[in-house]
Amino acid sequence: MIKVDRRRLLVSIGLVTLIAMMTVGSADAGIFGLFKSKKKGSAPAVTQSLVIFPFDNASATKLPDTFGEDVASALHSLMFSNDQYWVYFYTDRLAPIKRAKDDGAIKPQETTPPFAEDTEKCVTLAKLLAADYLLVGSVEDYKMDTTNKSAQVTISVNLVSTKTGKVAKTLLVTGRTPEGSSTGEEEDIRALAAGDAVAKLKVQLLEEESSADKESESTAKKNGGGDTAPISMPAAQSAK
Repeated sequence: MIKVDRRRLLVSIGLVTLIAMMTVGSADAGIFGLFKSKKKGSAPAVTQSLVIFPFDNASATKLPDTFGEDVASALHSLMFSNDQYWVYFYTDRLAPIKRAKDDGAIKPQETTPPFAEDTEKCVTLAKLLAADYLLVGSVEDYKMDTTNKSAQVTISVNLVSTKTGKVAKTLLVTGRTPEGSSTGEEEDIRALAAGDAVAKLKVQLLEEESSADKESESTAKKNGGGDTAPISMPAAQSAK
């Protein structure tokens, strides 16, 4: 079991993600979504809810036990403010999950990792949280070059519709330690690569609507329906 300073890891990922967004993100993506300008008189953006589950670590990666969870948490922080999804992070301590366990609606083992390999379980949990979409992922590969003080982290994710249980989008990204990094400790080098991967995921997840969204919008217009109304925030999102 590999143990690390988790707080230090999260801080490192957060800092490098901020830097990475300056280079991989478009002007519309912004930095953490906080500095986007808003035009006066513009209509409020339509959003849907998205729950991000802790990422799993592939067995071959030999990473710290909490690495996948920390990366997913960093992605949640990065996507905290955007005009497409209301994003929150999954934990079995969320009120609807705790209530379902207490009522016997779900078993305790059905609320814990791994998540990426069991989409059906995640769909059930996402429905309890009233989420429109869920995101599951796995850290697929990790390579460390101690000579050049560089690392790369490969992450795969699936964006799944809670309503249909179908995958709306699949992404595979590889984050790398920026050239010229002066840090020499493996933990910091790995965090830099993870931050780069997180920034890429955020951009690709938000760069365009999923095909499911487009089809739904097109059908609504054909049927004479207007724009989809913003959803109300589920009670569980107070833990965001």
